[in-house]
Amino acid sequence: EPEPEPEPRERKREPEPEPEPEAAAEIKIETAPFDPRFPQQNQAKHCYTRYNEFHKCKAQQGEDAEECEKYAKYYRSLCPTEWVEKWNEERENGTWPGRY
Repeated sequence: EPEPEPEPRERKREPEPEPEPEAAAEIKIETAPFDPRFPQQNQAKHCYTRYNEFHKCKAQQGEDAEECEKYAKYYRSLCPTEWVEKWNEERENGTWPGRY
C-alpha cells in the first residue's frame, strides 16, 4: 500500500513591519495675552474689543491683511461661538453696534 503524501508544511509568514509613525504636527494651544485694559476675570469686554479690533483692522488694512490675524486668534480664543455667530449676522445685516 502506498504511503500517504505528507501534508504540505505551512510556511510561517513573517509579520509585516509596522509603518513608521508620521511625525505629529505640533499643536500650540494658547489664548490672548494679558491686556491691562481688562484686568478682571470677566473677559466679555475683552472679547468684544478684540472682535471689533479685528474687523477694524480688516476695514483699514484690507481683507487679506495678515497683521489682522492676531486679533482673529485673540477673539476666537476669548469669545463664545454663539456670540461670534450673532455678531457676524449683525454685521451682515448692518445692525452691528461696533465702530470700525
